[in-house]
Amino acid sequence: MGADTSRHSKKIPLWAAAAVVGGLLLLAAVFAMNLLGDGPARDSIEKLSPAYADTATVRKVRTVMTFDGAPCMSCHEGVDPLQGDPKEKGVFHEKIELKHGRNQHCFNCHNRKQPADFSDFDGSPIKLANIEMLCAKCHGTIYRDWNNGSHGRRSGYWDKAKGGFQPTVCIACHNPHWPVFKPLQAAPAPHVNPRTRAKSAHADHGGHD
Repeated sequence: MGADTSRHSKKIPLWAAAAVVGGLLLLAAVFAMNLLGDGPARDSIEKLSPAYADTATVRKVRTVMTFDGAPCMSCHEGVDPLQGDPKEKGVFHEKIELKHGRNQHCFNCHNRKQPADFSDFDGSPIKLANIEMLCAKCHGTIYRDWNNGSHGRRSGYWDKAKGGFQPTVCIACHNPHWPVFKPLQAAPAPHVNPRTRAKSAHADHGGHD
């Protein structure tokens, strides 16, 4: 004979059910009337400058060696190999600021016999079209990374059938006379949760006394 469990079941008192329903209705009213308010507003973000979306390189890569718009050979055609420091001669080159680390001599890079070209270790010319080989003379590990795609910027296609990658040469980003980048202004940070920011500021000031 089965046990009679009906006598042992507990019924929820009517007042408890009414309290739960009333609490839910009260909570709904609080949210509907926005009695708690909207909380701290999000920080405004300034409009980004179009420069942040510009895909052009920092420097325009020249195809012909010029100085102040004139081809180098317009002055150096047929002359004897250059000697000494070009910055100390005439009124043309002394304006160039050379801040390239320990490399403080023009002819470590420029070719004495052919000023429109650059110079390899043995004095043989390096053409402007192969400028990365000049940089590789001293910056071998960076050239390796550039050649592998982990340094610098590449454009083009992942699909080699469409043309493959197009590497950006060193002088498209670096000024060869002063290769260190000048300070850059970072883009504004994304929105921050105001409550999180307030807690962070409170912690930075040591919390409660």
